[in-house]
Amino acid sequence: MNRVYLTNLEYDYLFRMGGDGLVAFFATLRNSKTSEVIKKSGKKKTVRLIQDATGMSRTIVEKHLPLLLEIGLVEIHKNGNVAVHGRKWSDKYLTKLGRRKLIPITVYENFIDTKLYSAFVRIHSRLKKQERQIERKSKRIKVLNTHSKGGWLSPKDFKLLKRLNRRGIKLKEVKSNHRSYSTISNLSFHKILKDSDIASDCNENSGKHFKQKLIRMG
Repeated sequence: MNRVYLTNLEYDYLFRMGGDGLVAFFATLRNSKTSEVIKKSGKKKTVRLIQDATGMSRTIVEKHLPLLLEIGLVEIHKNGNVAVHGRKWSDKYLTKLGRRKLIPITVYENFIDTKLYSAFVRIHSRLKKQERQIERKSKRIKVLNTHSKGGWLSPKDFKLLKRLNRRGIKLKEVKSNHRSYSTISNLSFHKILKDSDIASDCNENSGKHFKQKLIRMG
């Protein structure tokens, strides 16, 4: 196992264009090169060259390589070398997003595991988002509870209290839908894996299977 970093721009662009398979393919390519390029060796054709450098099957390479060539993230030089562009190239040529972040992708010997890790990125993001929401709600509860008991509030907390009052947010309301831990259901696991909110496309058993695989992968 090795870890490579994609920018959020690269991850979102690749996932939108070709799903977790394309993300995993590009991450494996970026992990395999020891310099700027995968160097031409003998009379090997491009597909075989990439196979030997990465260990991926011909089917996987033939499926994903054309799209990366079309996007421009991979380029075949006249001498046969395969250039796998880095993050600077992506920042310059791919459509801009908001704040730039680095996303770690673990590259496994088994391509399927790398695909699963690509999907785990979205699971991790969902859990982190829930944690931030839980933290915000906990803070609201603390401020509203302190105020209801006539306790002292710092200037920062008093500003928060005024915002909550303007929005009509009450202590009982915040407490009623608050939980102290983040969680994702089995059905949601499968929705995230398939990138679909359509319930008929997803099922709990597949979500459970996906979750168990991630647990086994650590």
